[in-house]
Amino acid sequence: MGERRVDDGRASGAAVALPLVGLFLLMPPLITLFARGAGVAGVPLVVVYVFGVWGALIVCAALLARRLRPGPPAREPPPPDQA
Repeated sequence: MGERRVDDGRASGAAVALPLVGLFLLMPPLITLFARGAGVAGVPLVVVYVFGVWGALIVCAALLARRLRPGPPAREPPPPDQA
């Protein structure tokens, strides 16, 4: 704890890609694959899919935010004495 994390660019790239993946997964052509009469415990399959994707995106965003969290600020050297 308190250690500065170094990002090699993969987490930043994943943070950019995550909304695009979410957009793709929630687009109508893909959602219509789950718009059937079937259901899970009385809940339509499309609802389970949408909330499942939404929950997975939230979990992934939380993990990325934890990885991208900046470390503690570096101490600034004291200003030189001006006489």
